[in-house]
Amino acid sequence: MTGWSAVAGTHAFVVPGEEQARALAEDLAAYGFALVTARPARHAAGWAVTAFDEGPYPPDAAGHRTIDAVGRQAAAVARRHDGYPDGGSRCDPSLLERIRPTGAPIEHTNPGARPPVPDVVIGEAPPSASLALAPDQVRDVPIDLSGLDEIAWADLTHAHGTADDVPDLVRALADPYGDWEQTLDELFGDDLLHQGTCYTATAPALPFLTRMIVSGALPAKQRLDLHVWLLIAAGRRAEELLGDADYAAYKGRPPAVDDRVQQVHRTVGAQLPALLARWDSEPAAIRYALACLTALYPHHAHQVGDLIRGMADQFDGTRPGAYLNLAHALVRGQDDQALAIAADIVGWEPDHDPAWLDAPNVPTAVKASHILTEGALRVLSTTTP
Repeated sequence: MTGWSAVAGTHAFVVPGEEQARALAEDLAAYGFALVTARPARHAAGWAVTAFDEGPYPPDAAGHRTIDAVGRQAAAVARRHDGYPDGGSRCDPSLLERIRPTGAPIEHTNPGARPPVPDVVIGEAPPSASLALAPDQVRDVPIDLSGLDEIAWADLTHAHGTADDVPDLVRALADPYGDWEQTLDELFGDDLLHQGTCYTATAPALPFLTRMIVSGALPAKQRLDLHVWLLIAAGRRAEELLGDADYAAYKGRPPAVDDRVQQVHRTVGAQLPALLARWDSEPAAIRYALACLTALYPHHAHQVGDLIRGMADQFDGTRPGAYLNLAHALVRGQDDQALAIAADIVGWEPDHDPAWLDAPNVPTAVKASHILTEGALRVLSTTTP
């Protein structure tokens, strides 16, 4: 984006067949796009329809939000023709002509036209607040890894094949004085949750993280890092449901997730009671991670619901406080209020995609929980010892 004079781009859609493609291309041109093309889809069954959006939009966060909003309006048109959004592109307006296709069997032009442009304003974000990792007490005790070798890791897989190397990595992770960060990144960033994918070895490894945390043998920063990976793992379910929503609606079925993702989600939830038992002894940064993790499993909230409310009040008016308010609404089962808080957050946090709030057939709590997870991870990424 650096050096762009403005923002332009394309909005892509897939419809079942040629008849719908012709009708959608005509409607998108009438809606205001200067060029709309359609051809048989290369990567999916059906026809690909592309609307070229000349803009120009300002090359800032508000400009990108605006062209995305135009794309969501176009997606509503596509859904009337049994279509679903399928990505698109963003570029400097000078480059748009270069990606114009040749020989498309369907083409509608509407020179000089522009689709309705919504008024998008990025709100002022609340200030950051420090999440302490102290005071901290570390105990010189062994970490219970019993049962680690009883799991048939060679029969399980991760991103690089067989998971028979997982036991050694788990043991290395239990040593707070080794190459700890490198080991953690290899075990989860490279192997068990590589690019967010869950594998058959992912869920069986997660309880050992809990044992490391509750032992008290690891310093606070390392315990926080383990909580972060548990939050990432738990958040995969909502992310996959949202990612499948449009295609599922196109296919006439509810959004679904892989069985491995469901198993990971359940496994993290099973760890929560042991993790929450340490609430009073953990510093603020870890309590914050626990609050956000608990919001993904409201049935555990009876243990800490009032504590989350108290922490939200403590950080009221700050960025962490906004996400704690969202967490508290979710643990109370106030899904509509949670969605309203999430929408407010999206209004000032440009890294959130507003399309998550519009996903078809996805429960309100799932939408709000995804905003919470993504935002909590960003807040925690700035926490330092």
